[in-house]
Amino acid sequence: MHHFVRRAAQTLMALVIAAPTMRAQSLSPSTLGISAQVHGLGGTMNTAIYPGASGSTAVGFGGEIAYGASPRLSLVSRLARITSKSEITAESTDYVMLQGDLGLRWMSSPGARVRPFAEAGLALRRLAFAYADIAGAVSDFSAFNGGATVSVGVMVFQTETMSVEGAGTYTSGNFSTWKVNGAPEPLAQIASEMLGVRIGVRYWFSK
Repeated sequence: MHHFVRRAAQTLMALVIAAPTMRAQSLSPSTLGISAQVHGLGGTMNTAIYPGASGSTAVGFGGEIAYGASPRLSLVSRLARITSKSEITAESTDYVMLQGDLGLRWMSSPGARVRPFAEAGLALRRLAFAYADIAGAVSDFSAFNGGATVSVGVMVFQTETMSVEGAGTYTSGNFSTWKVNGAPEPLAQIASEMLGVRIGVRYWFSK
């Protein structure tokens, strides 16, 4: 796994191992109601703009709105902007991915300060990049797809209304609906997947 992913995974573990213990005994946080989160993410993404291309470092940032319907189950909506590249020996192309997730989060240990969780849902993604042909003419390519995303992580409450969290994530899907310079084009389908880590801070508005 890429060095960046290993470092991020170590940071994720530190959220649990090195979390502050002051006031831990008095905390009994609820996960009911509305919460908002901001996060950074990084990992390895492989988008096969070039057949046979290997995965490259991907970094991004995003936000989330969630609704805790019960102590264990939450509805999750998330939006993120991710940048990466597809490259082979002689060529490389930088690209931007906009990803919107809609899914469910299941949490264990209701009322505890440390809450392990798992998520699954639908990922809607838009890919965009510019590409120059042999003559040097640059065209703007974009594509849309729906895929699947899953996450496993931990939420650590610092106060009754604020938590820090980290998760390992995996997202996969195939791009098949293409536009070139804004006009539809029947281009070949390409696969895209990302394995990474998401780290964020959450505020709970309603308890």
